[in-house]
Amino acid sequence: MSSPCAEARLPRLLLVIAELPASGTPDQGAARGRQQGIGSQQARQGHDNGRQPRRIQAGIRGEAASHLGRERLSRLAAGLGFDCPVAGWSPRGAGPPRHPGLPSPWTACLSHSGSLVVVGLAEVPVGLDIECPDRRQRQRHRSRLDGLIATLPEACVRRAIQRAPDALAAFYRAWTLYEAHYKLGCLDGQPPDHVLATRIGSLMTPGLTDMISHSNSHTNSQQSGDPLYAWQAQDDRLTLSLCAREPGLTIEMCLGGLEFPDWTGLPQTFD
Repeated sequence: MSSPCAEARLPRLLLVIAELPASGTPDQGAARGRQQGIGSQQARQGHDNGRQPRRIQAGIRGEAASHLGRERLSRLAAGLGFDCPVAGWSPRGAGPPRHPGLPSPWTACLSHSGSLVVVGLAEVPVGLDIECPDRRQRQRHRSRLDGLIATLPEACVRRAIQRAPDALAAFYRAWTLYEAHYKLGCLDGQPPDHVLATRIGSLMTPGLTDMISHSNSHTNSQQSGDPLYAWQAQDDRLTLSLCAREPGLTIEMCLGGLEFPDWTGLPQTFD
């Protein structure tokens, strides 16, 4: 998908979305062994009844998602002619994925939620975040939605979510946008103090500008003076947000992964 903002070639963003296997993987098994090696009573109790404690399950799945994401990044890089072995990516928990074999200006982005992993290689820094809550998580989020909305720092965003026909879907759009903006700051070398230190109000608040089509974007004035452009995709299963400093991107879906919903440029109304 292209954003036809100028005659010059737009920066490329190569994206792929992958799904973790439900039955587990060798990488999950290795992670499980490391977790059991801690020897905690909680871990032993979890296996007494054939179930793992939720915290250990999350750690195993997170490590498996991290590995799958880096494997897909290596495949994307190979398609561009770059040699980026999986083992060379920076480790999980060390900020945005980086690789000595990935030449400038290309940068990597990665996010995972639930069973889904989305990764990208872009010619400009791109912040990316995905939310894929399961049925139980959605129920829990909906039951405490007022409290979740209250945590957001901008009154205009809170009001926009509360006016939305589906407030939970609107909250997911807001949350992923805060996350994506934060990750963009990390790639820019200017990480905000925390996720909710970012500001997205002019991207999400209806009435500040006319509704725009999925192929356009909008500038969000930040305290730093840097422009912010954003795109989102959402369906009944997932919400995905992208943030960049460029007014347009050529977004290419690669490696035959799962399909994304249609992209929408921001700002957008919730009606």
